[in-house]
Amino acid sequence: MSFLTDFIDFLSALVRRHRLKKNNRMVVIRGSCNMCGNCCRGISLYIDGKWLKKEKQFSKMQGKYSYLRRFEICGRTDSGLLKFRCTCLSNDGTCNDYENRPELCKNFPAPSIYLMDGYLPDGCSFRMSTETDFEKILEHAIKDTAGFKAVPCSDKKKSGFSGS
Repeated sequence: MSFLTDFIDFLSALVRRHRLKKNNRMVVIRGSCNMCGNCCRGISLYIDGKWLKKEKQFSKMQGKYSYLRRFEICGRTDSGLLKFRCTCLSNDGTCNDYENRPELCKNFPAPSIYLMDGYLPDGCSFRMSTETDFEKILEHAIKDTAGFKAVPCSDKKKSGFSGS
């Protein structure tokens, strides 16, 4: 059953990514950290392409990735994923080990949260949305006009151009 759930999660992310690309859209994250600390409490972890669901799985990953030792299990989500809290979170919402925080903390919030159908924690001052990717639209427009040749102003009469 776990394989099936992981496969469905993978397909869901793939479909979301495809829709974004097809519609020339991209995930945009705006805002700044207000140090609420909610990103460090009650989070689910996606490691090596899998959501952590079992304590045994988490223990195995801690052996593989030492940075995971800073997390401890604090419950389960409604869908059965393990929930974690970071032991480096101080009472004032800041990290006690900020200089050595793992990449997943440095990159929070990442667009992959949107792709995995996730959400930002309550109280987080970041916002996530999708917007038109104008760079992609410009790329397509440049490719579409690559075969056209511009007519210099001095050649307008020769080419039959009769604009005013």
